[in-house]
Amino acid sequence: MARRATRLEDRLTEWGREYGGGRYGITAPIVGGVVGASYGNSPLASMMKWHGRPPDFLGSGSECTAADEVQEAYDALCKQTGGWTPAQVLRLEYTLPGQGVDSKLQRLRAMGENVSRVRYYQHLRLARVHVAAWIKLPFSELSMSTEPESEAAGLV
Repeated sequence: MARRATRLEDRLTEWGREYGGGRYGITAPIVGGVVGASYGNSPLASMMKWHGRPPDFLGSGSECTAADEVQEAYDALCKQTGGWTPAQVLRLEYTLPGQGVDSKLQRLRAMGENVSRVRYYQHLRLARVHVAAWIKLPFSELSMSTEPESEAAGLV
């Protein structure tokens, strides 16, 4: 189901692109659950590429993006008591947008978190509220629905 366009949703989607496979993350496709070995331009990848510090003429790579603010909120949520699971749900939701919920639940189980579909959406809502508050954006319950109608009605 498609999400409605909000500023929070735009920021979370951009974060998922940038940190989940773009600027910092893995850029190789995930095929059959196996991740390729191509990484973004993390500091370690840069050091490996240039065998040390990159040349000065390349300019500074330390620009702060909107996704960096979401990453700060994600990191803060991970450090809170009871925040690790909602943070992982948020990460899975936005870094793996094409995968189904069952696949994401399986990944959570592999991390040691056995959550139901209903709890998945509760954790996702909690994480979105946290990020919205952290980056000072309004959170609208109606505009953030990702559950299929049958799940929202409790038919699953």
